[in-house]
Formats: sequence, C-alpha cells, structure tokens
Amino acid sequence: MQSKRDQVQAHGFMMGRLSSGLLTADPDAPESPLGRTTRGIVFGILVTVLIGAGTTVYGLLRPGGNETWRKGENLVVNRETGARYLWTGTDGVLHPVRNYASARLIGGAQLKAVDVSTASLRDVPVGSPAGIPGAPDTLPGPAQLDPGAWHMCVTGPDGALPST
Repeated sequence: MQSKRDQVQAHGFMMGRLSSGLLTADPDAPESPLGRTTRGIVFGILVTVLIGAGTTVYGLLRPGGNETWRKGENLVVNRETGARYLWTGTDGVLHPVRNYASARLIGGAQLKAVDVSTASLRDVPVGSPAGIPGAPDTLPGPAQLDPGAWHMCVTGPDGALPST
C-alpha cells in the first residue's frame, strides 16, 4: 500500500509532467520549464536589492538638498506649498514675497524663479515678508504698456494740492 508521502510525490511528478507537456510539448523534458522563470525572478530580486543598497549608500554619503538656488538673487518657489520667497544671498534669509510684481521690483529684471522642495528649505531662516499688498501676480509685456503720457498729482509738503 502506498503511503501519503508517496501519493504526494507522485502527484507532484504528474503535475510537473503536465506543465512541461503543456509549455514545451515534451512531457519528458530533462529540465523544468518553470526553472527559467524562477531564475529570472531571483535575478530580478537580486538586481533590485543591489540598486536599493547602492542608492542608500549614495544617500548617506551625499545627503539631499538642492543648493543651486543659493547662487545669486532668485525667486524661490516651494514645490509642495507654492509659497514664494526672495533670496538675495546677502543676509542668508528667505523673505516671503507677497506677489510676483513685488519680487521683480526688489530683485530686478534678472530675477529667476527656482522650484525647490520643502526639504531643501528646512534649515534656512525666514525673515519678514516683503512686497506691496494687492500688487498683481503677473506683469504686462512690453507691447501691453501704455506709451502715452502719464499723469501725476503733485502735492505740497503738507499733502494739500497746490493752488493754481
């Protein structure tokens, strides 16, 4: 009489022949057709572990943080929150800017906008807000400017309009 162990081994053998016959059309193949798949999976896992270990070591040797925004005057935009800061580089402090027009007035025409993550801004001190409340976030192009004469109200030293 066959034992339970013999029956399980016979069943495994028959399933191996059946899968070999279906996949390779040869039930008596010397090698299992699933061996190639198993080797591919093991190799893929090994490569993934090596890449993960390599990036971990690289991250430990060179901790993150983008520092290119610290060169020159820049409008620093926090990528996650959208907050805008003016970096002049002179005082080492980020100044929150109320709007783009204010940033351009303070920083000049050469001001560049740089997207930076929150992690890169974590240890940088933040100063007092700068800018004009209610100024526009967009500036008109040169073709949209009024080329005509400008009008200005001139007031006296006490704030009164001069009499004519």
